Amino acid sequence: MSDRNITIVLDGQAGSCGKGKICGYLAKNDNFSMATNNWSSNAGHTYVSDKEEKIIVSHLPMAMLNLSCKLLLNAGSIITPEILLEEITKYKKIIGNRKIYINPRAMIILEKHRREEKRIIKSGSTFKGCGVAQAEKIVRNPGVILAKDYFNNPKNNVDGIIEIADTAKMLNNCKQNILIEGAQGQDLDINYGLDYPHTTSRMCSASQLMADSGCSPFKVKDIYMIIRPYPIRISNKTNIGEDIYSGDYAESKEITWEEVKKRCGCNIHLEEYTTVTKKVRRVFEMNWERLKYNVMINKPTQIVLNFAQYIDWKAYKCKNYQLLPKKVIEFIKEIENQTNTPVTMIGTGECESDIIDLRKSYFTFLH
Repeated sequence: MSDRNITIVLDGQAGSCGKGKICGYLAKNDNFSMATNNWSSNAGHTYVSDKEEKIIVSHLPMAMLNLSCKLLLNAGSIITPEILLEEITKYKKIIGNRKIYINPRAMIILEKHRREEKRIIKSGSTFKGCGVAQAEKIVRNPGVILAKDYFNNPKNNVDGIIEIADTAKMLNNCKQNILIEGAQGQDLDINYGLDYPHTTSRMCSASQLMADSGCSPFKVKDIYMIIRPYPIRISNKTNIGEDIYSGDYAESKEITWEEVKKRCGCNIHLEEYTTVTKKVRRVFEMNWERLKYNVMINKPTQIVLNFAQYIDWKAYKCKNYQLLPKKVIEFIKEIENQTNTPVTMIGTGECESDIIDLRKSYFTFLH
């Protein structure tokens, strides 16, 4: 029996490609028995139901939407307890009687970490304290607080829902399908992302997701890399009231949301805001060389194109590949030609059913 039972979902650009939507869709439609992540509280993932109800998380796996899926935060997680506990309380009806299993070595973010980031970081940041907390863990600072130190205290554990556990053993002993949910994006990777120091504080690749999970790369079955037609970067306006340059997008030209609106023929207000800082996202032309580089790093088995409506607004909420506008189909073919990787899912709107899922037809044709 093959031990390849792990599916990875990651962002192939600079974040905000719609990982929450896709992880939620996969969780509800594929058979995952466990889900894990290594997120920090600078992550922000959104899922919108067809009733336009929003689920927004920074710590909990979006796979909580699968009511039979076990939820794990692995050793790579960098947790702000207040944020995690707020999510647990907010989504208690979805979580039900499930435990949230947290690796004992997950790092805890404290107020001192947030203060220090505001003092020292002069490039784009959410200033959530994630990088400083991780650095403290790395240098093994005396008095460092890990998940085992924090959540084993009953007063820090909402209704006893959190359980400190060896998440690596749980994942490796699981014989059913596992989902690993990535955060941020490959272009923000501290080692292989866009220009340093305009990166995040660690690696964002599929290999890092596997390392943090405590699982061998030989357990990987599928890697979904999510992209968008116009990659984004965070605003130069920070959430602490300072203007700090957040970096460019390689050699790609920065454009305006008005330009995107004009190109796709959208007749409504079109502007995006970051989930965490609530600032307007900067938007850029597609960079094919950068996309190919990120495919090289991650070797995805499948590509997901979200925001297809930004190519042609006639694609908005389209649910049939045959009804997609010609411009969108040509763009999909260009992705496949440039990356030699199939585009198997297409997001055409913000809601859960605004997805064209070609996986079954594609792999039936292939075989």
